[in-house]
Amino acid sequence: MPPLGPEVERRQLGRAVAGAVVGLVVVVALLFLLGVIGVPDAGIEDNAWGEVEDGRIEILTTVWIDNPNPFSVGDDSDVEYDVELAGVPITEGNVGGVDVPSGRSTETFSAEFDSRQIAPWWRRHVANDEVSTAVVKATIHTSVGPGSVSRSDSYEHEIETDIEGALDRSFSQFEGTYSASADDVGGPDWLGIEPTVEVEDVTTNWGTVTEDSTEMVVTVRIHNPNIYPIPVPGFTGSVEFNGVPVADWDAGEVELRDLADDALIGGGESQERAFLIAMDNRNLAEWFGTHVDNGEETRVVVTGQFALTVRDVTVGIPPGDAGVTCEFDLTTAIFVDQEEGVSFDECR
Repeated sequence: MPPLGPEVERRQLGRAVAGAVVGLVVVVALLFLLGVIGVPDAGIEDNAWGEVEDGRIEILTTVWIDNPNPFSVGDDSDVEYDVELAGVPITEGNVGGVDVPSGRSTETFSAEFDSRQIAPWWRRHVANDEVSTAVVKATIHTSVGPGSVSRSDSYEHEIETDIEGALDRSFSQFEGTYSASADDVGGPDWLGIEPTVEVEDVTTNWGTVTEDSTEMVVTVRIHNPNIYPIPVPGFTGSVEFNGVPVADWDAGEVELRDLADDALIGGGESQERAFLIAMDNRNLAEWFGTHVDNGEETRVVVTGQFALTVRDVTVGIPPGDAGVTCEFDLTTAIFVDQEEGVSFDECR
């Protein structure tokens, strides 16, 4: 029998290799259908904050993978994951070429928090009575058996804060009776001008919230026990989160709801006044970085003072330069295992 030519030998070798590959695929498919080759499972192991630096916040998502086969699936697995707060996407990632060894293993993936989404999240959080749901989703795509399979898992945690309640408690410290002497208002004693003002009630609520600003509505019930009218007191103050100013206002910047600036409170009358204060949401991203870097804890400092102007002399309520300063701690548990809430500290 004459020897085969090179071309014939190549064709025969190609057919043999192709047959072997087809046979291997058939065997693998049969083993997969018979349950001899298992499908890897996967889920979320942990979520944590990573580094916080120069406005960058890192989120670490650890995924567990359970490969029941006695062999590695290789490095052609892909992992997708995303994180939402109150339905607002704050980060997402896709990592390919993940090796899946035999048995149970974990992989940790890093993604950057999108700080531009802080303001949209805050808007939804406040509008929903300061309740948000953190949702982390992860999906692994693995090639095993005759095709690709996917496994998904999710983690949910509800976040509750009561910043409104803490602000309400802080500003309620203004309640009381305040008087000024004739010397305070620059008049002689015989004039009998010693104005007194009674702050009967102070409540604080969130008002209109946009992505640019958050409105604080401070409603004050004021009684004028004098026989002469007095002007509506002015209101100055500030709010800081971990030293980051989120609100800072003086009397001229505060809007009075449905009231002219020169309105007076008649002698013996009680009237309610609503002060509208704008909180700057542009500083929330900077604050949130400090909150994460501090283990999800924030020190909130609230200052405020009313001012009554009589005979062109302004008298502070309470008296003094600083007025009232209150401090409280805000703790969340988005990715930190701790008790969340607001702890009121002191007012001075």
